[in-house]
Amino acid sequence: MAFDPEELVILTDHGTMKLRSAVSRAMTMPPKERKRATIVREGDPAILSFEQIKSLAAQWHERLVPID
Repeated sequence: MAFDPEELVILTDHGTMKLRSAVSRAMTMPPKERKRATIVREGDPAILSFEQIKSLAAQWHERLVPID
C-alpha cells in the first residue's frame, strides 16, 4: 500500500503534521512512548500502529540513501 508522505495526519499527543514528519517524530521518541505511537489519517487504514510506522520509516529510509 502506498502512502503520500505529504498527507496531513495526526500523531497522537503531538498534533497535526505531514505523514513524513509524523513517522520521523515517532521513530525518535523514547522507547516507551514510541511503542504507543499512533498516526490517525483520513484514508484507509485510518490508524497506523507503531509496527506500520516502523515499516514506513524503513521503506522511506531506503529511498533516501544515496546509491554512489
